[in-house]
Amino acid sequence: MQEESINKSKNIPYKYLSISQIPIEAMKRDVKIVLTDLDDTLSTHGKLAWEPYRALWALREAGLKIILVTGRPAGWCDHIARFWPVNAVVGENGG
Repeated sequence: MQEESINKSKNIPYKYLSISQIPIEAMKRDVKIVLTDLDDTLSTHGKLAWEPYRALWALREAGLKIILVTGRPAGWCDHIARFWPVNAVVGENGG
């Protein structure tokens, strides 16, 4: 692991930290792909608010690849893959 990928104040590799704890400079340099769950991670009570949807667009516009992971069936995954700012969707009990 590169020395730059270590939180120097605590000597903890970034891979063990929450994304909110990683300095933006390190994220811009080191993060290439974001995988995230949909249900109760991006959504709340089955609804997707504008904030997480906007965040997906911001990540995509920053050049990151976004892969959404969900247990939803193929029909949902097809819709998400076509209309959301994601590069791929893993579904059908893949979440």
